[in-house]
Amino acid sequence: MLDSIARKNRLNHVAELAGVSLSTVDRVLNERGSVSDAKRRKVLNAARALGLKRLLPSPVHGLLRFDVLMVDSTTDHYRRVAAAFARQAQLLRARLVLQRQTWDERNPQQLLDFIATPKTARQGLIVVAHDLPAIRTALQAQIDQGVPVVLLTSGLSGLPGATYIGIDNRVAGRTAARLLSQWVLPSAGRVLLITNSLLYHAHQERVEGFLQVLRERAPGLVVTGPVACHDDDLQTAQAVRDALAGGQPLAAIYNSGSGSAGIGKALLEQPARPVWITHEASEQHAGLLREGLLSLVLDQDPECQAEAAIQHLLYANGDLETPAQVSPQLRIVIDENLPN
Repeated sequence: MLDSIARKNRLNHVAELAGVSLSTVDRVLNERGSVSDAKRRKVLNAARALGLKRLLPSPVHGLLRFDVLMVDSTTDHYRRVAAAFARQAQLLRARLVLQRQTWDERNPQQLLDFIATPKTARQGLIVVAHDLPAIRTALQAQIDQGVPVVLLTSGLSGLPGATYIGIDNRVAGRTAARLLSQWVLPSAGRVLLITNSLLYHAHQERVEGFLQVLRERAPGLVVTGPVACHDDDLQTAQAVRDALAGGQPLAAIYNSGSGSAGIGKALLEQPARPVWITHEASEQHAGLLREGLLSLVLDQDPECQAEAAIQHLLYANGDLETPAQVSPQLRIVIDENLPN
């Protein structure tokens, strides 16, 4: 009798902490009926927090379904991310389904629709998004419904309930400026700063970090930009041509995004070779490093980003006992450390 009363008291504590009824706790722990995945997670999280001594059921019936909402981009970074998610989906096919969708950067409403109206019930959301109020609001609604949200590659300002997975982009920009300042005289010429779009928090941070260190280390350099080229080769080529035609010598280029084919083409049209720093380890950049057109590459470890994002969602759903054990690393690649 006393054991029964104590057990009921413990279940009452679980119900109180989870914010659900005692009958919901009973249905979840004894798998006696239909309960939404969000409520199941609340009950199981509360049971773990209270140290309930019993074997807990899986947080979700059947396969976990994670939505991956990626920008529609053919850049090396997103190709590597897509390939990494495909490998993870194959490795974990007995436990989860990755439902991948792409949205057009010119149409943020498409992303909002994907966020708000999933094709099936989701137990997690991985998203690359513009840093816009409407997108933050839509993601906050998902978080409030109990859906774990991962922001991949680029974070968002003012969304504390989400988890960012990626490198520290402000540090990446600062690193680019610190290394660049070692190559050029602190008072000689101009620096062209190219970015994808400042709608992405990642590029905001890279640009801010870059400018901060350049002001500290090389205050005499004149910075042109940031020029938003949207990872487009034609636009990046034109930005370089415009900068080269500006009179004062162009000492360096920092591109926080893609569009390297355009930059390389513009540089080949004239004899000067400014220092050029960009992002992502790729075959294209390996070739440019070997040719001497490109000086240095900062890589953001997209394969690890994909793995860490999935590990985080598995942990949030109770399928892993510990948080993600991998963390993306900022890597520096030059011609000397290219693989053979």
